[in-house]
Amino acid sequence: MKHYLKSKDFAGILKIAVVVLVFWLADFIMHFTGVGESNYYYLSKFGNAVLFSIIFFFIFDFEDHWKKVAYSVVFGTWISFYYLISSYSGLVQLFGIYARYTPPPFAVGELMLPAFLWWIFHIVAFYVGLELAGFIKRK
Repeated sequence: MKHYLKSKDFAGILKIAVVVLVFWLADFIMHFTGVGESNYYYLSKFGNAVLFSIIFFFIFDFEDHWKKVAYSVVFGTWISFYYLISSYSGLVQLFGIYARYTPPPFAVGELMLPAFLWWIFHIVAFYVGLELAGFIKRK
């Protein structure tokens, strides 16, 4: 029995890819051009972006902008505190995974901002990805 990917499923996968690419690339560029991070950081951000995008598009898929903002706040809060707890607490270091012990500053060019602003950045980057993915229509 052959199973072909339906166009609606393909649109969902494409939406997930757009959100993950927008969020992850924005985050990667900010870290890479700023203070850098560990591979654990980049992989965990990628995995969490995929997970939250799948949950959004296959369970919720809200059209309302305020619901997208609310979901982005949940994601931004999760991703920020998840990494704080798993890395900066020393948890992953116990397993031999290299990660920072302190949050990096938020660097935009030569301007150093408080690490707290990473939370806001995560929310905004994920929200922008959701909005851009909204242009992809399911048939």
